[in-house]
Amino acid sequence: MNHHFSVSSPLFGPPRAFSPISRLLSSSISAVLAVVALTINSNRPAWAADPTSQPEEADPTSQVEEVEVTGAKQTAIDAEAISLSDTPDAEPSVGGITTYVVGLAARVSPVYDGSKTTKVSPFPYVDIHGLWHDRLFVSDLRGLGINLFESGGFRAGTSVNYSGGRTSSDASRLRGLPDIGNALSVAGFITYTIKPFSFEAKVDHEFGSQPSNVFSVRASYLYVPTPRWHISAGVVANWNDSKYNQKFYGITPAEAAQASAQGNPLTPYRPGSGIGTVGLTATSVYALTEHWGIVTRFALRDVAGSAAKDSPLTDRANGVDFAMGAIYKF
Repeated sequence: MNHHFSVSSPLFGPPRAFSPISRLLSSSISAVLAVVALTINSNRPAWAADPTSQPEEADPTSQVEEVEVTGAKQTAIDAEAISLSDTPDAEPSVGGITTYVVGLAARVSPVYDGSKTTKVSPFPYVDIHGLWHDRLFVSDLRGLGINLFESGGFRAGTSVNYSGGRTSSDASRLRGLPDIGNALSVAGFITYTIKPFSFEAKVDHEFGSQPSNVFSVRASYLYVPTPRWHISAGVVANWNDSKYNQKFYGITPAEAAQASAQGNPLTPYRPGSGIGTVGLTATSVYALTEHWGIVTRFALRDVAGSAAKDSPLTDRANGVDFAMGAIYKF
């Protein structure tokens, strides 16, 4: 509210002759009013400023400093959390800092996709990223990888891993069949991240005595209920070539005869290429301290394609893979 002072009373009318006392009284009153007006104007609040005056411009330097402080606080919060993702190569490191996460869990899973027999086994956790200007990563799921291309949210690169096999003693349905050994696997991938979502397409080539190829697509969502609790949930689908399906789901006439001779009657089966498994995945990481955390992983996989589902070795289409353990962040 503006303060306006009017001097339109007869006392302050046009100049005329005054007596000395009147002139003294008039001068005193004018001086008092001037002091009062000056005092009121100098203490006037900002909202009562002169409407014709221009507001002061904000200092751009202070605004930039505020943004930098806010960003630094968020980076510090993120750095204190422990997070694992199904697509760690899609997630740049926090603040350019290399992070190391290792751990060990107990895992309960089918002995192979499509089996009703489950087994409990130790499961190591490894997740390292931010190496070599955020180009290298190491992961228990992804192996050793390098990002060769980066533009905005896109990343593309390659990785080296191993593909697990199986033994005939893992399940009664495998009795008499030859073991499948572990094999070196080389993958090429492209990922796109627009937080909190990540998308990936990947091709894996498995070497060894029975080389094969698997194409997979994956999408994941990162949810952070609290700074200490990170949840990554996603969907994944695999497409297997005929060599892969033959290796894990096929049965040659000689193998069928050998299995039958050992009390495991099987018929020959030669699958073609097709969809392998589709599934839902979830990873939960809760940081107990700055370094220690609890990790839980859950996967529900379904043998969806007819090439794998129709195999005599598939006695249950869906299976649950669960792991829980402790991790440590360096």
